Amino acid sequence: APGWACRAQPLELCSAKAKLSWVTPALSSRQRSPQVLRRGVQTLRGQASGAGQDLKELFDIYEAPKSVNDFRGEPKSAGYNKQRTLVHAEGDWHRAIHIWLYTPDGKLVVQKRAPGKDTFPGKWDVSVGGHITAGDSVMETALKEVQEELGIDIEMSDLEPLATIATTCTGESPVQGPFTCNEYKDLFLLKFTGKVQDLSFGADEVEKVDSVDWREVRKDLESQVGDGPPHIDGKYIPRPRHYLDVLFSALESKF
Repeated sequence: APGWACRAQPLELCSAKAKLSWVTPALSSRQRSPQVLRRGVQTLRGQASGAGQDLKELFDIYEAPKSVNDFRGEPKSAGYNKQRTLVHAEGDWHRAIHIWLYTPDGKLVVQKRAPGKDTFPGKWDVSVGGHITAGDSVMETALKEVQEELGIDIEMSDLEPLATIATTCTGESPVQGPFTCNEYKDLFLLKFTGKVQDLSFGADEVEKVDSVDWREVRKDLESQVGDGPPHIDGKYIPRPRHYLDVLFSALESKF
């Protein structure tokens, strides 16, 4: 993939060019900043769009996997949706996207979550992550989250899909209280050839951003793998072994 540091196409143009049939009216009706839609990846400074988490946001609910560690593929819908805060309180299975930005010299872009996040506040995490709102598609969410969290536009072809896996973890936060996060995660890589200091994250979502050698990230995340849940506490949100195997096998093939 060529990366997207030199691309400056608006989302509407990208969608039309790729003839993306999965772009729904719900996406086009969302309010977006015209400045964000027009600006290119060379001018990323300023506040990214997105107003942070909405605890009343609706998530589609899915049936639990037969095996969390072994699941791969498409989860089966349970046929209803539920508010975000209830999903995390009651442990319902829902869906999210994870996009890891990597640089040509083998670094990963990581973000430190804002202290007001409902799950894992203050922990370092994946470059871009977001829940899939009820009725939205995986790819629709992936494009939206990159634009909202980083303030840039990408095409579907820029994303490198890895796998859809299942994960489960527990925790507690001041906003949510005790939570159980049972998620189907769609994992992607995305080549990044720009400057990390030019990335623009919303302060209500992210405290800071950094780039770290992928081997160091692997070492830190592997040190937190337990029999889980619960996993071993550390500076990152803990990820299970099968998550790390998918991610770092893909990175090993590149570096």
